[in-house]
Amino acid sequence: MKVMMSIGGRYARRAAGMAVLAALALVAPARADDASLRQRIEARLGKAGLAENGQIQVEVTNGAAVLSGFTTTVDAQRQAEKAARKETKAVDNQLRVVPVPREDADIQKAVSDAILGYAYYGVFDSVGVGVDHGVVTLQGSVLEPWRKDDIERRVARLDGVREVRDQIRVQPVSSFDNRLRVELYRRIYGNGLFQRYATFVNPPIRIIVEHGNITLTGVVNSRVERATLESIARGVLAFKVDNQVQVESEINKEPAARTSTD
Repeated sequence: MKVMMSIGGRYARRAAGMAVLAALALVAPARADDASLRQRIEARLGKAGLAENGQIQVEVTNGAAVLSGFTTTVDAQRQAEKAARKETKAVDNQLRVVPVPREDADIQKAVSDAILGYAYYGVFDSVGVGVDHGVVTLQGSVLEPWRKDDIERRVARLDGVREVRDQIRVQPVSSFDNRLRVELYRRIYGNGLFQRYATFVNPPIRIIVEHGNITLTGVVNSRVERATLESIARGVLAFKVDNQVQVESEINKEPAARTSTD
């Protein structure tokens, strides 16, 4: 009986040893795969030039990547995750945005310039900009959904921006709204007071139509022009008219919490 137990014990120890060896045999390739994945991710980050926009560390465990460290722009933070996801879908983006120091007023001007410089920012789009300690809030309305995305990406690339809060609305698809837009554009920019504005690269009067409601934004030279705009807008079949157009000479007299890019 003792002999049989001894033999059984030897078999049990041998089986346990084989199990350990089998586990080790599985762990080694897994670690090698993780190391290879980390190298591929780091190569993609380097190829994208992201090393110049902060310090990014990559850790990989069981095929899951963790990005840590910091970037200097919001766009670099997003691009790092995008690059890593080309190698693995499991990405935990813990990167912080640590922007270069910049005054909010400078950031606000840069954001406004970026929006106005967007080739597809048209007369039927109006975006307002607010900046608080590097956090940029975008509000307003655009005609197409891809314009909202493009504008946010342009802002995310700017130095000094810590975060982008995109609250831009996309105007609904509506044949009634489209007819109102066309009619308002013809009446406003065909009027003798405003014809000269139609040739501007960035027309100063913007026409927003949502569910039959009209919002006018922008800047004009006089109160007469502002009153004329409202009269024109109220002469079409709209449910409501909100005239937010400002007179240029009066803008600096009011506290500016938010700037509209007109």
